[in-house]
Amino acid sequence: MGPGGDFSVVPPVPRRRLLSLAAAIPLGTPLAPASPLRRQTGKAPELEGGPWLNSVPLTLDARQGLVTVVHFWTYGCYNCKNNLDVYARWHDSFRDRNVALIGIHTPEFDHEAVTANVERQVRLLNIAWPVLVDSRRANWRRWRQEFWPAIYLVDRGGELRYRWDGELNYRNSGGEAMMASAIAGLLSER
Repeated sequence: MGPGGDFSVVPPVPRRRLLSLAAAIPLGTPLAPASPLRRQTGKAPELEGGPWLNSVPLTLDARQGLVTVVHFWTYGCYNCKNNLDVYARWHDSFRDRNVALIGIHTPEFDHEAVTANVERQVRLLNIAWPVLVDSRRANWRRWRQEFWPAIYLVDRGGELRYRWDGELNYRNSGGEAMMASAIAGLLSER
């Protein structure tokens, strides 16, 4: 627990990689975090499965010519919940410019795989954008996911362009502003 009773939150690291990461860092090496904003390349994997909450089923193929933000999350993840206000702001500020925000809810624990539990949490958390329930992890595997949360930007041609792993504003990292700027940049491309 930090000063004043605040809990410190650590950016996501896949459990299976913790030991290999620790072994790969020589003792005494300063740990300067790299920016979680990364360029991506390649075609965005198509979305599959369901059910869909707050929407009819969507496909990235049908969104050709439009920018799409895809975020992987699970309702039991503290870091994921910390990003929800950012997504709500993006949903409100970019929807008139035909930017879609799509949440892919992939469970970490068995109770998070129950669709009724996801529906309840989507209502309680006031999530207004489309959510694809990925209880069987089909999209998680297709997108080669390792972290909650993870945010992708897909350009008008359906290509992956940017990715952010973890909380967008963790320790003033500026992820919200960087990703919003990247969205605006994708919108300006023809």
